[in-house]
Amino acid sequence: MDLSSVSELLRAAAGVLVSVVANLVYFDLRRRGRRGWTRFFSFWLGTPVTWLTFFVLKEGSQPALEPPADDEEALLREIREDRALRAGPGEPPPHEASSGPPSAT
Repeated sequence: MDLSSVSELLRAAAGVLVSVVANLVYFDLRRRGRRGWTRFFSFWLGTPVTWLTFFVLKEGSQPALEPPADDEEALLREIREDRALRAGPGEPPPHEASSGPPSAT
């Protein structure tokens, strides 16, 4: 195997790798329904397979997931319970021990 055939092999492998990555990116962006330059460039870098994805995959078939709502009340209740357990029985929790602003003595 001479140097020119090795360079041709590496060039072909790099082309296939770029095409596969571009197709995966285009597939994911189309599935989520996102538009932009990334989707445009990945479409043209992944040609001709991306044409198949263009006609087969429905736009926005899987919308992006929204993050779950924070449960602030449960978290605050857990913090209060933890502080009450640390204070011990019969003692007020540390945040309720002083009834006013700290005095400067």
